Amino acid sequence: MSCSERFDYMPPVMGGLFSGVLRGKGMAALMLLAAISLTACGDQKKKTGKILARVNGDEITAQQLDAELQHASGAAEEKGTQRPARKQVLEALIDRQVLLEEALRKKLDRDPKLLQVIERFKTQAIVQAYLEAKGESLAKPSKAEIDAYFQDHPELFAHRKVLDIEQLAIAAQDFSEPLKAEMDTAKSLNQMAAWLEQHNVAYVKTQLTYSSADLSAEIIGKIKKLGRNHLFVMQDGQQALLCALTELRESPVTGDIASAQIERYLLNKKMQEVAAAEIARLRSLAKLEYVDKSAGLAAEESPAPAGLPGKQSAAAENRNRGREMAEVKAEVK
Repeated sequence: MSCSERFDYMPPVMGGLFSGVLRGKGMAALMLLAAISLTACGDQKKKTGKILARVNGDEITAQQLDAELQHASGAAEEKGTQRPARKQVLEALIDRQVLLEEALRKKLDRDPKLLQVIERFKTQAIVQAYLEAKGESLAKPSKAEIDAYFQDHPELFAHRKVLDIEQLAIAAQDFSEPLKAEMDTAKSLNQMAAWLEQHNVAYVKTQLTYSSADLSAEIIGKIKKLGRNHLFVMQDGQQALLCALTELRESPVTGDIASAQIERYLLNKKMQEVAAAEIARLRSLAKLEYVDKSAGLAAEESPAPAGLPGKQSAAAENRNRGREMAEVKAEVK
């Protein structure tokens, strides 16, 4: 085969259905920024409620814990994980408080760059709260809507496929002509790994699992046609992924299992439509003037609304839903 069989990989089509919005380090950083922001504004409101703990004299109240539990439970529901226990959340609040005190001791709350970041998060939070308030009256998707979506997308549910793919991830600029030539003759990824080491090309070896929600039917068909252990390349942003299929199997999802996730997806889609309509309405009423036209930033036509902050835009979703996320660069030889 030719290694010029290459696919452009983009994030999952159903990313909004199966994944949360903020995760890991991003959420932790945002929470710390929020805490610093509140402290930077001064203790204008004295904490009230039952005191659960004190950290160097600063109180942590039951009201704070309840608010944190509500947020953590929502995130856990999005991820499909177990809700955290009260004790676990309290310890997380204590951890955050000791980090906050050290950050303030080092005067990080006065850093102009950090203040800009805090202001940006604050603005996003206010805007998102407004848009979500506009969508509060939305009716939940009906059972008929959920069932229809399930029936209309068998590739995501009833006929869902799972692919185990072994990969060597390299920087896109390292995908050179000599490397392509080696891929054309190599029999395994181990052989390619040896070549990369010999030519001092940095790589990371991984084993990832994709589903038919992540890849188009066209690409899955081509990978299936290649068969197990045949080499091909996927493009993922700034990385080139040297790949070999290790297993392809059927992994159907029943309607009962998928219904809650489909409901969240459809509701989120309705929210995006409400947000887009509201942004368009407000832009039509606003007096908008592009001042520095020499910068090339002025729009010749009214741009499409960007949608909910932190959410996938409707245009991006339509591109994904149209299965335009992947393009075959060349035919298998």
